Amino acid sequence: QLIIIMGTTTSTHEPLDHKTGPSPFKRHASCRGTKGERRGSPKRMDRLRRSFRDSFRRRKEHVPESSKPHLWQADEAAVRAGTCTFQVKYLGCVEVFESRGMQVCEEALKVLRNSRRRPVKAVLFVSGDGLRVVEDETKGLIVDQTIEKVSFCAPDRSHDKGFSYICRDGTTRRWMCHGFLA
Repeated sequence: QLIIIMGTTTSTHEPLDHKTGPSPFKRHASCRGTKGERRGSPKRMDRLRRSFRDSFRRRKEHVPESSKPHLWQADEAAVRAGTCTFQVKYLGCVEVFESRGMQVCEEALKVLRNSRRRPVKAVLFVSGDGLRVVEDETKGLIVDQTIEKVSFCAPDRSHDKGFSYICRDGTTRRWMCHGFLA
């Protein structure tokens, strides 16, 4: 029996006796020793140690965004001036039931891509006040969204050029996901 006194509290610990019988705990298959390797062998421990060490190490190719502000200054100035534009294909919008999430956006984009509706060639205007989507040929306004109502935006991980944003519709108060292809 081991008694530990820390400050004003006392803790009593009973040592584990491995000779009294089998453990009531079952060992997971991944923790059991394999034929050529004993449990806790140096080879397996080195592999585990390397895995932890590599997960905490910074990648050399990663450069923090704060160290390259020159790349973002032109974009920031264009957004502030209201002259930031992108040629896009507007896929449309679909109602979603959550205000944020990559999975929510990706599912909405999948629905929009699989619909029979043709994407509309458009220009996406980004400003500090909002997002505006204008049809390229007719110059008709498709979407005019205040930035305050945009809750989430995300790229599509399954399609390189896809991206979307979720916003609150002004009249119906429903969450809508607008999808685009760059």
